Amino acid sequence: MVKVKICGITNIDDAVFCSQVGANALGFIFYKRSPRYITPSNAKKIIDKLGPFIVKVGVFVDEDKGAVSEIANYVGLDVLQFHGKESQSYCFSFLPKFRIIKTFFLPQFPSYSYGKIDTYLFDIRWEEKQKRKRTLPKEFLKRIKSIEGKKIIISGGLTPRNVLKIIKTVRPYAVDVCSGVENFPGKKDRNLVRDFINKIQSVESVKYESS
Repeated sequence: MVKVKICGITNIDDAVFCSQVGANALGFIFYKRSPRYITPSNAKKIIDKLGPFIVKVGVFVDEDKGAVSEIANYVGLDVLQFHGKESQSYCFSFLPKFRIIKTFFLPQFPSYSYGKIDTYLFDIRWEEKQKRKRTLPKEFLKRIKSIEGKKIIISGGLTPRNVLKIIKTVRPYAVDVCSGVENFPGKKDRNLVRDFINKIQSVESVKYESS
């Protein structure tokens, strides 16, 4: 089944609801310039109340390695997602204690130097989203599909309306949604979250029943 990560969690109500309706992972953004930034102390309060089977992902952007380690250990993260220009050696330094997700932005494509990392996330830069280029183009999605031996996560402008089309094109390991299920930055819309997850689960159910 395609996994679902809900990113930009800032409060306990959203975290609990998302986990209850089927989210596999929750993302906490530790980048102070983000409108969805959360302090480590607030993130810890939320994470301490989550069940053991929810994956906790910390999102960092070109952060000092020592600060990343301190936050990850204090908060209780399972996965580190690097969303900036982090080098392969920077990413490798956190292995094997943490699983790593490295983000690549259109039209950037990963080189083999990141081979130790088994999960790649593909997104669109904020500047491009402001130009209404909010989802990855079909040609790029097809290129992503050709990557072998990696878990692929698709992000960038996902909503309940377009997620099925993306899944059918790429068949990714997971999808990562943030603004597409929000009322405003940092506050999730319960109906949109439920609809997003239900869309994915319905496809998987049909496939299972017909196999």
